[in-house]
Amino acid sequence: MSNNFAVFAGKELGYESLKFFIKIKHKPKLIILNDDDNGKDNIFHKSCLKLAKKHNLNHFKLKNNKNFYKRFKNLDYIFCLGSTKIIPVEILKMIKIGSINIHPSLLPKYRGRYSTVNAILNGEKFTGLTVHWIGSEIDHGNIIIKKKIIIQEYYSAKDLYDKFTVQALLEFKKLFKKILRNEIISSKKIKKSYPKYNKKKLPHNGIINWNWNGKKILNFIKAMTHEPFEPPKFFLGKKTFYVVERNLLKKKNFSKSPK
Repeated sequence: MSNNFAVFAGKELGYESLKFFIKIKHKPKLIILNDDDNGKDNIFHKSCLKLAKKHNLNHFKLKNNKNFYKRFKNLDYIFCLGSTKIIPVEILKMIKIGSINIHPSLLPKYRGRYSTVNAILNGEKFTGLTVHWIGSEIDHGNIIIKKKIIIQEYYSAKDLYDKFTVQALLEFKKLFKKILRNEIISSKKIKKSYPKYNKKKLPHNGIINWNWNGKKILNFIKAMTHEPFEPPKFFLGKKTFYVVERNLLKKKNFSKSPK
């Protein structure tokens, strides 16, 4: 395969995966970054853009990038690692062997975005990760690997996503080494269908309802400790109070909801 592959990279999984490629001297031919990666590390993850620039990796963003389709011609693989981008079908059709994604849930449950947030919000006891081929529908391709992740009682959505990142990186490294050895990658179809989660707004507008039972309040607070959500809040008179984890206090602006 050599280096004839592209990576849609974002968040900590994308960052750590790029470090892995650099270490084993298999740098991607192309790196496609999340549109919101501004080249600065934050409290949730390090910047893939910053890393790409440091190591002179060929990178770009799909947003406002004309004629990007031709860059994918004759590639063997695409790996989607922490990216928030939906890869256009036209690009998927150009890839010789196929495109692979790692999703933070046991598909088909919790398809779409914010899977770890919804798992915490709904009080799940476990979730997992799924490595799968990318098809024309979101999170619908044939499954290569599934791994279960136990949700500890104290986990926030960020804790769970961090756990997913560690496990996902381990599984991807093993898979990539198989690909380098030209081993056949077996997979199976998803049998069931679940609704897609794709929350673009704060659940319950980010407001704690003190009439909920204690378990629901706790799950809600833990679920909101995940970008791009602002911390949960409540009101006393005209004042607004946010419930924030101590290690997230460096984040100064809680006034913006996700777009």
